[in-house]
Parts: sequence; C-alpha cells; structure tokens
Amino acid sequence: MQVILLEKVQRLGNLGDEVAVKSGFGRNFLVPTGKALPANNRNREIFEARRADLEAAAAKLQAEAEQRKVKLVAAGDVNIKANAGIEGKLFGSVGAADIAEQLNAAGAEIERNEVRLPAGPLRHTGEFDIDIQLHSDVVVTVKVNIISEAQLLAQAEAELADAAKAKALEEAEEIAKAQEDEA
Repeated sequence: MQVILLEKVQRLGNLGDEVAVKSGFGRNFLVPTGKALPANNRNREIFEARRADLEAAAAKLQAEAEQRKVKLVAAGDVNIKANAGIEGKLFGSVGAADIAEQLNAAGAEIERNEVRLPAGPLRHTGEFDIDIQLHSDVVVTVKVNIISEAQLLAQAEAELADAAKAKALEEAEEIAKAQEDEA
C-alpha cells in the first residue's frame, strides 16, 4: 500500500514522502491516526494544498520539544530510592512511569511514553543512561541513579564512622602534642 506521510514517522519517512507500507499498518494505524493519506491523485492534490500548514505545524512541534529539552536538561540527573537485596537486585523494578514522575518533580515536563527503556524496566541498583524522546528529532540522555535504601543507610553510617575516626585521630594528636610540650 502506498501512502503519503502527513508528518515525520520514525523509521518510515518525513513529511510529504510517499512510502510503501504493509496494508494493515496503513489502514489500521497510519490513516486513522492522521499520520498519512492513501496515495492517489486526489489525495496528492489535497496534500500539496495543505503542505505549508503541515510544515508549519511540524516546525511548531519541534520548537516546543526544544523548549522542553531545555527544562529537561535543567532538571539534571535522577536519583531513585528503591528496596534492594544485598547484591543490588531490586525488589520490584523501576519503570518509565517512575522515571517520568521523578523528572516531572524536578521541573521537567515529560510523559511516560517518552521514556525509552529498550531493555525493559530497570531491575538492579546503579547508574543508567536513559533516552528521553521528546520529538522524533529531539532525544535527550538522562542519567538515572538507582540507590537501595540499605545502601543509603550504610553510606550514612560509614560517613559517621569516618567523622568519628577523624575526630579521635585529631584528639590523639592533640594529646601527643601536649605531652611533647610538657617533656
């Protein structure tokens, strides 16, 4: 089936391209969602009459995505606390909705379906580079850091222990210095 694309469709073509697609994809998805028209002489004329409007709308969507990109970059990295076992395996998983929720709380404006997790939900602690696709041409990589709550407690305890050790060492040095001064 030949169709004329009314907007850029990823892995298929750009606005105005006439492409061959499988009949079911064209009839059941592209045409009903307004992404394409069946390719015939009448629809080619209709498309050429609307081409300027469609290109302006596509440019507007791209500009909005660029503005959202600035907010997303300003939001920075994402830190997510989750319950995990000793080896770093999560009890449950961190999915696109969790990442979108944390980014929105940080001031970005994204939807769950814009988060790209090609390997599925995250199931281990650590740092991950996640792509956020705001538009077919605008993709931002965000660093997601998943920390177990037990790890946070262990880090806090280690910091307290290091501080106590440093204080004890400092006091020992003061005592040794005072004894040297007396002698």
